[in-house]
Amino acid sequence: MGEFMIPRWLKWIAISVAALIATVVVAAFFADEPLRRYAERSANEAVQGYSFQIGRLDLHPLPLSVDLRDVVVRQEAHPDPPMADIREIVIDAQLAPLLAGKAAADIRLHDPVVAVTRRQIEAASAETKDAERSVPWQDHVRDMMPFEANLFVKNGEIRYAGQPSDEPIRMTGLDVEARNLTNRPPDAQPYPSELRMSGTLVDHARVEIDGRADPLAKPLPAADASVKLSGMRITDLMPVAGSYNLILKGGIFSATGRVVQDKRTVLMLDSFVLEGAKVGYVYQEATKSKQRRQLERGAKQAAKAHREPSFFFKIGHGKILNSEVGFQNRSADPDYRIFLADVNADVDNFSNRLEEGTGVVKITGKFMGSGPTVITGTFRPEQPRPDFDLAVKIIKTDVAAFNDVLRAYGNVDTHRGKFALFSEITVKNNRVEGYVKPLFRDVEVYDSKKDEDKAVSQKLYEAIVGGVVSLLENTPRDEAATTTDVSGPVENPQANTWQIIGKLVQNAFFKAILPGFEGRS
Repeated sequence: MGEFMIPRWLKWIAISVAALIATVVVAAFFADEPLRRYAERSANEAVQGYSFQIGRLDLHPLPLSVDLRDVVVRQEAHPDPPMADIREIVIDAQLAPLLAGKAAADIRLHDPVVAVTRRQIEAASAETKDAERSVPWQDHVRDMMPFEANLFVKNGEIRYAGQPSDEPIRMTGLDVEARNLTNRPPDAQPYPSELRMSGTLVDHARVEIDGRADPLAKPLPAADASVKLSGMRITDLMPVAGSYNLILKGGIFSATGRVVQDKRTVLMLDSFVLEGAKVGYVYQEATKSKQRRQLERGAKQAAKAHREPSFFFKIGHGKILNSEVGFQNRSADPDYRIFLADVNADVDNFSNRLEEGTGVVKITGKFMGSGPTVITGTFRPEQPRPDFDLAVKIIKTDVAAFNDVLRAYGNVDTHRGKFALFSEITVKNNRVEGYVKPLFRDVEVYDSKKDEDKAVSQKLYEAIVGGVVSLLENTPRDEAATTTDVSGPVENPQANTWQIIGKLVQNAFFKAILPGFEGRS
């Protein structure tokens, strides 16, 4: 059999193609650095207020792909930490759409890290307001060549810190799949892009997001997505909570809901469960001014959001199980703590919209660790002022649990006795109607055996106070009771629901309960 012969013309074609490929590869190699400088310069010129740095660019002309490595983005106003640090970006273009005058590509980000602080967010918000006066960036993108892209993020990380020096809250192992990112969306699709995200929040909690988005919506990208959060330890939120004088211990939080960000913002918490948490607020005289500013700022922001027509918030059903809430005053002498233990609560139908109906809450627990407590409330949306009913029943509380409080404000202590409290309050049209009725039974303030080491003057004082309580006691039942009317106008007409409740609790405790023991204020 004769040897198979390749036609000479086919050999020349093969040699020419090989030479062309070699030429393209060599040209691409020498073009990498000029292209890197061009891409970096173009990005810096196109986006004001931010700087872009590209460590390396590799062009692959035959498969129509580009690799960008070590891409760093900094905000010029607050350059540290970098807002984005991406190990690798791979852009794979598609040839067929190019023949039809349309760009199409798959974009893959490997190991990106996004880090922001509160100052950077505030600066970005100010820049957004300034940009609204000029041509929006979304219009520039829409005027570009038609494109369609799919974005894939693998093993990303997001960090947030109130201040650069704070320990950040992290989301790690972030995987993102966003399909059909286009600047020519069909008019009939308000959210043309598919969006799926999953990751781990603060090392333990699992977050899953599934929905649709419109990245080119104005003034901000729009989205409609379901959100599932499971297994979050609330102690991991201490980097943020600690700056607001909150103490978080134990506790696992899980929730499902829906988020809509468009011309309006919708936050719907379909259900949540918080179990085994201990939450406390710490008051310190040294940071009194700072705490007051934080509370006032938070209250104003909450009130603004609550009354904003474009903001809708609703809790379908929530449960709090086996938890504890408390208040600690470290500026008193001695310092003291007031708390409600063994808290179980049900929260239903809470909303900032009147048409959604009445929100209901029922809380049970043990006041100061011993007194069975039931708190029920019905809350109507603030339209525009707080509107709610509240009923409190506390019984069989050991009075001795108040000793630190009594020493701080009355310079006395007790050794036996029980305390109870009954209250019903309605707030409507900037007016409070209701009462607080504390009840003391078998209270013994002075105990000579336990007070042997006290000065004579202190013993005498406690004996007198004990005598005052005795004068108030009803003979057959050894009970002392007074009813305090708390009716009147709301002190601060601009206060929101939680500010009013806080003030009512303060007044009830210091004006209705402690006077029976008051030695000094």
